[in-house]
Amino acid sequence: MFLDTSYDHILSTESDLQWMPWIGESFQNSPIRTMIIGESVYDWNPEDKKVIDRIIRKDSLRVLHKNHAMNLTRNSKYVRNIERALFGKKTPNKESKQNLWKSVVYHNLVLRPMSSLKERPTYKDYLNGWQVVLKLITILGLQECVVYGLESQKIKSLQELLSARGIPSHISEHDRIGRFLPKTISFSYNEAPIKLVFIRHPSSFFSWRKWHYFLRQELQLGLQEIKQKLTT
Repeated sequence: MFLDTSYDHILSTESDLQWMPWIGESFQNSPIRTMIIGESVYDWNPEDKKVIDRIIRKDSLRVLHKNHAMNLTRNSKYVRNIERALFGKKTPNKESKQNLWKSVVYHNLVLRPMSSLKERPTYKDYLNGWQVVLKLITILGLQECVVYGLESQKIKSLQELLSARGIPSHISEHDRIGRFLPKTISFSYNEAPIKLVFIRHPSSFFSWRKWHYFLRQELQLGLQEIKQKLTT
């Protein structure tokens, strides 16, 4: 329920794809194919081997995302805040939230679990992650990505990868939102245009009202049509 598994026969052949991405059941019919890119998962209880065994399952990201996103009463900040920012409402209605997650892909950039809350991804983690993102862009026909996090290493690693592959890209810096400087990177991959929109991670201290105006300007996202239909 809520999930499109029709790409699994292709995705399962990608050995460097640690977790199967969440693909909403309406994704293929979305006017603009969009992926939301989180950062990482972590082993929240290293003393219990059952936890890491569960985390490394190929379907664990899907299970995790369903538990946090589709459980509409659960107050998971990184989920509820991006909903608020995209719809421009403190409390989007149930139908709006369900339609959002049914219409997009959700994937984590970092392809290994963090050993604890204190561990941070390395430059190599980001570089490896972007290689898989480029594959997903082609497999899923993506047109836009919303990327959680504005870390310089995250952005530089993407630029390095694109440069190494001879792919011209254009990076734009936008007006600051609080202390943060949002960026967008646009390029063509396999002759198809793609735009990545980098925002502050919405897990905490996230001003969804301010980020809403930025996202509304920078995304075509079928979400704009969803928003019109469900909030009028």
